[in-house]
Amino acid sequence: MTKVELTINFTDDGGATRSETRSFNSDFPADLAGEHRVAHNLISDLNVSVGPQSPPKHNQTAQQWLKFPNRPTRMGQYFDVRNSQAMWIELANLVMGLEADLVLARAYKALEPAQEPSIDDENALNDLYYVHDRKLTLLNQAVHALIKVQDLVNRLLHESLGGDLVDTSDPDWESDELKRKNVLKGLRVKLTAGQLSQADYDAITDALNIPKNTPKGELARTYRNRLAHHVRPTVDYSMFFASLESRVGQEIKDAQGNVIGRRFPLLSKPPAEYRFKELVEAFSEYLDAVVAMLEKLSALSILRR
Repeated sequence: MTKVELTINFTDDGGATRSETRSFNSDFPADLAGEHRVAHNLISDLNVSVGPQSPPKHNQTAQQWLKFPNRPTRMGQYFDVRNSQAMWIELANLVMGLEADLVLARAYKALEPAQEPSIDDENALNDLYYVHDRKLTLLNQAVHALIKVQDLVNRLLHESLGGDLVDTSDPDWESDELKRKNVLKGLRVKLTAGQLSQADYDAITDALNIPKNTPKGELARTYRNRLAHHVRPTVDYSMFFASLESRVGQEIKDAQGNVIGRRFPLLSKPPAEYRFKELVEAFSEYLDAVVAMLEKLSALSILRR
């Protein structure tokens, strides 16, 4: 058994120092490489926790979605009001959480070395892998949450407008029916029936189109789909990922543009498919568009009660 003791000193501007000490017993035998990993991982996490972080842009906006007008309403609209408020609470928490994930992902990225370590330097590779893995875990959580917002907006509209925007007769309606195309169809039905004003219909559809018109929005959606349905795409360091070989290869064409063969390069380490910088920029831009969409929806009295 190995005893591990950790002491952290806090020194304020006046020079006063306070300490916190914790002791742990480990069942693992003492090992220099293992001790190095423990120290590196703890220091990395501490560096991110107390070090510089970019301030969140959207917290104040999201917190406003938690303030409901609580206007008097008919008993028949009880579920509309209660479920609409529940959806806004969930959306606010989701937006604040995913932005925090992006902030922390950037902080871990800042800890990565300027140069990729040698494949023979096991300690350096382990150090890099830890901060890289923390960075990508947070980034991937953020992109899943970004795409989930769109699903929750479908539910927000359904719950706020009577719970009959889509067909709920099937037990699997939440997965099979609560899709954007069905929601838009339901909105048109309510508009035609006079249950939704033209102004509210236009405001809702205009808001829903905001993320679709984001230049880098497609990158966010494509990357998330790769995560969900394929081998994880490589980011920054391909050596940490599995990769599939292409059976199609690269076309070889003659001077007239005719395909005369195919090339199948055999690489010991394929190039990374994505760079963290381009992904975090795309996700941040898409987040801005998602928040703009939610802001427009939050301004409609039929969706906030």
